[in-house]
Amino acid sequence: MIQITKKLSATFIFMLFFVTTFSQIVNVEKNRKKNKNGLQGTISFDFSVKETSKIITELKNNIDIQYKYNANTFIFLNSIRFLRVDTGNIINDGFQHLRYNYTFKDSSFVTAEFFGQLQYNANKHLKKRILAGAGPRFRIIDKEKFSVYSAPLVMYESEQLSDIENTISNSLRLDFYLNFNLQIGKSLSFSNITYYQPWFQNFSDYRLSSETSLRFSITKHFALNASYSVEYDSRPPAEVQDLFYKFQTKLIFMF
Repeated sequence: MIQITKKLSATFIFMLFFVTTFSQIVNVEKNRKKNKNGLQGTISFDFSVKETSKIITELKNNIDIQYKYNANTFIFLNSIRFLRVDTGNIINDGFQHLRYNYTFKDSSFVTAEFFGQLQYNANKHLKKRILAGAGPRFRIIDKEKFSVYSAPLVMYESEQLSDIENTISNSLRLDFYLNFNLQIGKSLSFSNITYYQPWFQNFSDYRLSSETSLRFSITKHFALNASYSVEYDSRPPAEVQDLFYKFQTKLIFMF
């Protein structure tokens, strides 16, 4: 009986680890708001304490804010996750992302993007990753019920791992993404966002991330969203798997 309880506890902790340490590529596109002037966004705090054979404490903070003024758009994202099992830290990961967009002539199909990001993930041996990048974002199709956006950005990456040697690497990467959205009727929408980030000096060193979502609008301010995500890293740190995937449903409040 004791062995079964330990196995169940270990399985539960692994599931928490898997769900909360998925992403290495921050999906900014899904956080973009409506194209209107003013402030839009969400802020959430989650705190929970669970007791099985161990005491599990979890703290989450997510900030998703967009401010638009005519041709200028600022996006700020913050995500922090901390999980403790008894007195040992199991999960500690997060990121802060700031992005600025300038759309030429406002109705043009070209937008200039500039971004910076700080990211860390203890369980993926990522002590610190700093990104800075820029490039054009193209509005390929912009119809009432169907839109396609694409961006071939360039970013500088400085990364430090939490391995024995505290490995430090610097690289220049392509940050290419393709985003399309389809409105199906009044209440249902479908979207897909795919990111591809190869190292310019060696294209066999790359990261690939894709998320497909189906959203059902319940009211003007509430929606139900189901998504499937997959992420692949061709050169992960030692003892870290190269493929992650996740299915998620959530209730969204919009203002």
